[in-house]
Amino acid sequence: MINEYQTQSTLNPKLWEGDKLHPKLRVGFMKIAKAFYDFLEVQCDIEDVIIIGSSANYNWTKHSDIDLHVVINYLKVGDNMHIVKNYMHAKKSIWNNTHPLKFKGMNIELYAQDSNDNLHSSVGIYSVMRGKWIHKPNADMVSIDDTAIQQKADPYEYEIDSLKETDPHIEQKIKSITQRLRHLRQAGLDADGEYSVENMAYKHLRNKGFIERLKRLEQKVTMGSLKIETALNEINMADTYNKARDKVKNFVAAMRTEKDETKQAMVMLLRHINGEKLTAEEWKWVRAQMKDVVKLLGLTTVAIMPGGSLVALLAKALKMDKHILPSAFQKPEDEKDITESLIGHITRKQPLDTKGWAHIIKKTGGVVDARGQWDHPGICTMIPTTDGAITMRGVAHSVLGIDETGHMLMMRPEHDYQFPGRNVFEIPHTAQYQTMIMQLRNQLNNGGIDAK
Repeated sequence: MINEYQTQSTLNPKLWEGDKLHPKLRVGFMKIAKAFYDFLEVQCDIEDVIIIGSSANYNWTKHSDIDLHVVINYLKVGDNMHIVKNYMHAKKSIWNNTHPLKFKGMNIELYAQDSNDNLHSSVGIYSVMRGKWIHKPNADMVSIDDTAIQQKADPYEYEIDSLKETDPHIEQKIKSITQRLRHLRQAGLDADGEYSVENMAYKHLRNKGFIERLKRLEQKVTMGSLKIETALNEINMADTYNKARDKVKNFVAAMRTEKDETKQAMVMLLRHINGEKLTAEEWKWVRAQMKDVVKLLGLTTVAIMPGGSLVALLAKALKMDKHILPSAFQKPEDEKDITESLIGHITRKQPLDTKGWAHIIKKTGGVVDARGQWDHPGICTMIPTTDGAITMRGVAHSVLGIDETGHMLMMRPEHDYQFPGRNVFEIPHTAQYQTMIMQLRNQLNNGGIDAK
């Protein structure tokens, strides 16, 4: 979706002389970018340093930030895009909280941008490293795409997801996020009103429930801090977790030696922790598969329930240890086999037949069901249709669709799509399959997968 509207007649004179960046600013921005790159502690080259957002466009206001992005290739940082992306969001959050840099009253916001990302060509992007425009903005109109909105919202989603009520600095973090969200929206409304990137990002966060979660957590923390018992409980919290952590490590190690059904139960449990819902029957099956293993912790299957003690411990460990991601319980060669098979099908070099699709469905743990993501959110699904029509109404996340003809589309929530084929295989664009989708995009070398 592209939104266009009237803008200011000049670029921000605090930064620009006409359409030229002030010479001294280029030196200063490169110095800051180098310091941020060193702070990232990654083993890959800087591909570019860019200014993006309202400060590189004609929709700036007195509230605008300076979005300074250090461009690197995420694939050279690590193979798991979910971990790499969360690492970059965490580094951004820590840097911006500990390095409150400003220039003439404008916040300088640093971020490590993936070079594989693609913004709409009309969004203003200035290369500080090269001293020239990559995409020059239009003085009369500005276009903003969904990617720009999502990129603006992503860091806030990560920060809110990472908030823990037990964090000793939780009140300070909530206050910081709240202030920055207020500033984000005000800057957008002042610049372009209802349809600014900043305001649309704020609405995106509100519609997905992040704003409400932040408010509820703030209220809960405030009420909790007034209880006398809180101080007494905090004394033993660290010691209790340290003792339980060792048991969890033993439990995870034991899980890797179990049969495939038990490993699949672990995958389903970790998916629940990542935000996917399990039905009552699925919870029953998970407990049945894991009942023997939980005895290693001296627990009963009651611990394997929403809010159960084992689920809570794994949720905390999942944020700290990449080895207990769902993908850690699946064979690496399986994902490679799936990716290569799908590439062969999409390029028509080796189209998948009925047997090949059955193999893909089995390896991904998928299901065949016309209701797809409605009944199986976050799980790969094969959708049999009569006319190739797919609706994303009521689906919370994007889905990559591939039909039997090799036609491929990245489908967005609340939209309808048409495929030439009659059977559409859906890969949810969630943390579990983010790496696979990224590898498909890069190996197909088309710079994006919105359409085949």
